[in-house]
Amino acid sequence: MAGSAQQGLEHSTPLLFEQGAPGRSGVSKAPIDVPRVDPAKALGKHARKSAAPLPELSEPEAFRHYVRLSQQNFAIDKGMYPLGSCTMKYNP
Repeated sequence: MAGSAQQGLEHSTPLLFEQGAPGRSGVSKAPIDVPRVDPAKALGKHARKSAAPLPELSEPEAFRHYVRLSQQNFAIDKGMYPLGSCTMKYNP
């Protein structure tokens, strides 16, 4: 059973911004029942000049991304974890 010491570090996960497709949304927005407000008037100089650069992907795609990242973390059931063996000294 030969394996690489860096086996767990070989994952290449793309960023959320590199996934998805233009126009895709993670939420379904309900129709609004309040009057529209012009952000430039309401916020003045604090209003955004352009839209925020948010990733365009669905909720399941975002969920899968974070699950994939969590699987790269070390877990006690995935390998040996010496609990304090280097700090436990014989002290008579």
